[in-house]
Amino acid sequence: MTLKPANGANKRIWRLLVDGPQDGAWNMAVDEVLLQQRKAGAGISTLRLYSWQKRTVTLGYFQRIDKALAGFCGQNNIDLIRRPTGGGFVLHDQELTFSLVFNRQDLRARAQHQAVEYFRVIATCLQKALLSLGVPVSLEENVFSGKDNNFFCFNNPTKYDLLVDGKKVCGSAQRRYRDTILQQGSLILRTPGDPAFWQKATGLEEVLQQKISWPEICAALQKSFTAELRLNFIPGALTEAELIMARQLAAVKYTQASWNYQGYYQGEHA
Repeated sequence: MTLKPANGANKRIWRLLVDGPQDGAWNMAVDEVLLQQRKAGAGISTLRLYSWQKRTVTLGYFQRIDKALAGFCGQNNIDLIRRPTGGGFVLHDQELTFSLVFNRQDLRARAQHQAVEYFRVIATCLQKALLSLGVPVSLEENVFSGKDNNFFCFNNPTKYDLLVDGKKVCGSAQRRYRDTILQQGSLILRTPGDPAFWQKATGLEEVLQQKISWPEICAALQKSFTAELRLNFIPGALTEAELIMARQLAAVKYTQASWNYQGYYQGEHA
């Protein structure tokens, strides 16, 4: 797939990464490396689009995993990884996953320095991309105040999530280091089995009643972010340094029970 950078003066340069399916440890390691590099001033603001080699549950940074969720993953051959971002757990399956890594000044004119405003700005870009594809999507304006630490992200719409007829089609979470932000999100293409997970969610193909291709969605997202935020996307790849860092981080962190199973059964892990 070839995505051309946008033309026009006074546009900020961002890198566009379009990755194939990868395992969960690699996906999370890459996103964290992009955050670390941008924070250190060694990287460029990046929009990354990717998917998963197999079904994977990602936990929010602050979540504990309980016996029911651990048992479900084990019985269904589902990997379990802890994200660097917050929010509820997500079952990644038939979706397009995105991450944005940027400094506050990259969106400063629109976001006015407030963290919640970055959710709104990004959600607006996502909304307009989906509207251009014929998806009648709206922004959630309420704030979820759930008390259950083990909540499933897509059964709990929160402020600036994307909904179709009250059902969640896209959700996201952030990690912030002062002026540098990582936002990860999932855009559901089809809701699979496991109906208990998807009672309040839907997918793009279910709404449109037809298949939608990755190139279509990627092009719509690029066009929307370009127009709304005056960005100039340059298609790229991970640098050699980023590849090395991601391999190391996947090995020492995202494949390790000490990270993924924090708080397991109130801190006990066999």
